Amino acid sequence: MRHRNNTDDRFLAAHADVDALLQRLSHDVSTLEDQGDPVNRQALADAGERYETAEVQFGKAQSVGELQVARSIVVEGLQSTRGVRTRLGFDPGPEPAPPAVTEPAAEESHHSWAEGLTHSRGGLGTALGAGAAGGLLGLLGGSVLGEVMGDGDGGGGWGDGGGWDNGGGDWGD
Repeated sequence: MRHRNNTDDRFLAAHADVDALLQRLSHDVSTLEDQGDPVNRQALADAGERYETAEVQFGKAQSVGELQVARSIVVEGLQSTRGVRTRLGFDPGPEPAPPAVTEPAAEESHHSWAEGLTHSRGGLGTALGAGAAGGLLGLLGGSVLGEVMGDGDGGGGWGDGGGWDNGGGDWGD
């Protein structure tokens, strides 16, 4: 269900919820510093990417379901900044509350994410541009490269373990 110039109370409530979370994430991304810690640096980079993606999705949202997608992206970013705050010795702040507004069951889609990639108007590029680029591309690319370069042995020529020492290692037992 699409909502142009939506005045539906559920839509407005979800819009306000996502807007507040976006402002919180924006503040964290713009004020937190990594303090030279590579883990913090990566977490802040991830949070920044989530912020940018969520902001675009939020601006385009025309339904409660689309706002929920933007909200889930914001929550991922806040999880990253809460981790940075904790590592820096700051109060991580409250966990984001569960969404107060949900899309009715009749409007839910029961398609897999993979179906969405092949049947969406934008295809894989749109999905990757929506914030999944790092994780999805890395997962797919690594899997494909492992198969192509490793002759199907599960890990690019490292044997059947995919690079893992499945023997348990020598831990000085």
